[in-house]
Amino acid sequence: MALEKQSDNAVHKTASTSSAIEAQLTEDSVSSGLDSTLEFPAYTRYAVVVGCFVLQGLSCGVVNSWGVQQQYLAANVYVGEPSKIKMLSYTVVMALGQLLASFCKEPWQLCLTEGVLFGLGVGLVFSPSSTAPARWFTKRRGLATGLAVTGAGAGGLVIAPLTEFLVHQVGVEWSLRISAAYIMVLGSIACYYTRVPFQDKTRTLRNFDWRAFGDLRFATNAGMVLFVAAGYIIPYTFLPEFWVSKGISSQTAAALIAVSNGASLLGRILTGFTADHFGVLNSLILELGVVSLSCLLLWPLATNVNMGVVMSIFYGFGTGGYWALAPLVAAKLFGVDKLASISGIIFTVSAAGSWMGSPVANAMLERPGYSSDFVAVSTYAGSLWLAAFVLALVNRTLYSKKIICKV
Repeated sequence: MALEKQSDNAVHKTASTSSAIEAQLTEDSVSSGLDSTLEFPAYTRYAVVVGCFVLQGLSCGVVNSWGVQQQYLAANVYVGEPSKIKMLSYTVVMALGQLLASFCKEPWQLCLTEGVLFGLGVGLVFSPSSTAPARWFTKRRGLATGLAVTGAGAGGLVIAPLTEFLVHQVGVEWSLRISAAYIMVLGSIACYYTRVPFQDKTRTLRNFDWRAFGDLRFATNAGMVLFVAAGYIIPYTFLPEFWVSKGISSQTAAALIAVSNGASLLGRILTGFTADHFGVLNSLILELGVVSLSCLLLWPLATNVNMGVVMSIFYGFGTGGYWALAPLVAAKLFGVDKLASISGIIFTVSAAGSWMGSPVANAMLERPGYSSDFVAVSTYAGSLWLAAFVLALVNRTLYSKKIICKV
């Protein structure tokens, strides 16, 4: 009898110890709202981060490098029709869009392939690859998300000079076909490893609270994203043309875009780290302020290579930090359970912003006397980022009126 009681105590003690160890191991793993008994291989959440990294690189890297191809097309292929090329939406299924674009003979065909089709693919890839890491991490959510979205900066760092090389070696048509090939291969592998944790399917519709549309925080956050989407692509689209107009070679202009993407990579990592320690909303305000100043103050001065490097670093670092924080802001304001649906709606809002960006900036350049003057364009881009900065301040105040606190 004593032996049996002793055995029961031992079993109970072992079970308690196992439960404590299991709780410690899973504390930083799968997000709340999931069945803690679900078992995943140890590498799963890290594979998700790597997969999202690759998908971010393939989508945003190509978009951020479009200015290289645009400058070549405007100067050599579609001479006299630059406005139609710049009117592309920049936002689209990705490999097919690139492949079909290689057979285009007219600017309107590029609008359908690079603009609509490729943009649709980017939109479908960007949102889940931005938000998936947040579903797997709790304590180091900012760092995990920052590492994943670093792929966008790394992709641009590699793809911009690669595109410049391919355009001059094999022509713009084959550069697009090669782009389609590596997007298909690498994207397929990344998609295989990218997933979200299992959840109760009966909760899917309840995860989104439609009352969010009446929430002032939702409105200010959506407005912020709208202005960011409008301002984000303008420098990447027009800076190569701006630098060439100032006597800088197209190869050097492409290298400066690569510098910006490299700084973006660093900004995504460091901002994810600072968000974990100083607060997501605080970090967001800082990054938006940096980007606003880079457009308003540094762009007009970036008429030589040295100042071009400075402009590229500040703009790349700030925008990279923003993209690392965007899904974290949604998670903080509305909860992880609603992250996918809220982010999907907010990123959809950004599509409208893209039509406020490059098309308007291009219209400014077409005005008499503005064809070589980019001050209006840089001011417009900076004003959009400044508006986003103000809305971020409003959102931070709505969340907490304390000036010094981690939020």
